[in-house]
Amino acid sequence: MKKKVVIIGNGMVGYKFCEKFVANQGLENFDLLVFGEEPRPAYDRVHLSEYFTNQAAENLEMAPLSWYKENGIDLHLGDPVHEVNTDSK
Repeated sequence: MKKKVVIIGNGMVGYKFCEKFVANQGLENFDLLVFGEEPRPAYDRVHLSEYFTNQAAENLEMAPLSWYKENGIDLHLGDPVHEVNTDSK
């Protein structure tokens, strides 16, 4: 039975965690679930001002939605976490 790893937040750090986890651990023994409040995948907030200079939002993405799917990551966008109940898991 696979263990579950839940990542709360799909920003740059959450994405980098997923990227390194997939590269180093693989997902044979783990399921990754990512919850992000925003409606789009992780993006480069450092260069966010470039979005306002006629750049496409997709150019700022750390990885496209397909990357999560191809790597078996269960991504929940527009789904903020309000509470963590460790008793009921």
